Amino acid sequence: MIKDRLISLFNRQRTTTWFEKQTGIDRYRWQNVRNGKARLSDAEIEAIVLLFPQYAYWLVTGNVAPEIGQVSPDYEASQTQVVKA
Repeated sequence: MIKDRLISLFNRQRTTTWFEKQTGIDRYRWQNVRNGKARLSDAEIEAIVLLFPQYAYWLVTGNVAPEIGQVSPDYEASQTQVVKA
């Protein structure tokens, strides 16, 4: 589900306050989405895609397409670890 992927992005990236500053969407709205008290809207999805365009395909489908620059946070982390090794 898109919401689950968005929540995993929250858990990896920043706080809801950071998301509020970056998107202009109130942090309480982000918290309510994160906690299941509010439904995810197009506005939140669009805001995340603007912040993280490389995650757009993953956010919507759950798949990655690195050949066109579409990855996930997990994929990015694994590639960073491969480069460090």
